[in-house]
Amino acid sequence: MNISRRPAAIDDTDFARSVHHRAYRDVIERQYGPWDESTQDKLFAAAWSRAEHEIILYDGVRCGYTSIENRDDAIYLHELAIDPDFQGRGIGTHILRDVIKQAILRGVLVRLRTHITNRAANLYRRMGFQEIARTASHVLLEWKHESEDASRLPV
Repeated sequence: MNISRRPAAIDDTDFARSVHHRAYRDVIERQYGPWDESTQDKLFAAAWSRAEHEIILYDGVRCGYTSIENRDDAIYLHELAIDPDFQGRGIGTHILRDVIKQAILRGVLVRLRTHITNRAANLYRRMGFQEIARTASHVLLEWKHESEDASRLPV
């Protein structure tokens, strides 16, 4: 299994929109009700244009995308979307481990938020993220390193 990332290009937009819609449809329907394609297209477009993204590759095949922001005080994982056809293969875990390794090396926190109904919250908690706040729609999670030893990463 070879998982890598590369900067997103303009011609990745349609692919990323498709992954977004496929990955989030169940979450949105469970949390908000019926799926509205037009609304989701607008939400995707706003998020896609607002931040830098990377395309996630699994054995050279596009399988998802991510948006990671490095600030002085923390690494912010704004987006981690894996196509449902590729979920359950350890891709998200691999990306999270990379982010955590960077946080350990820099001595900073990792922060993210996810929809309350998103099953990915289980992965984040398994990886050592703790809930620090909650809104009506999202859970805010944070990972703090207990040790500078990168070999002690969560599984």
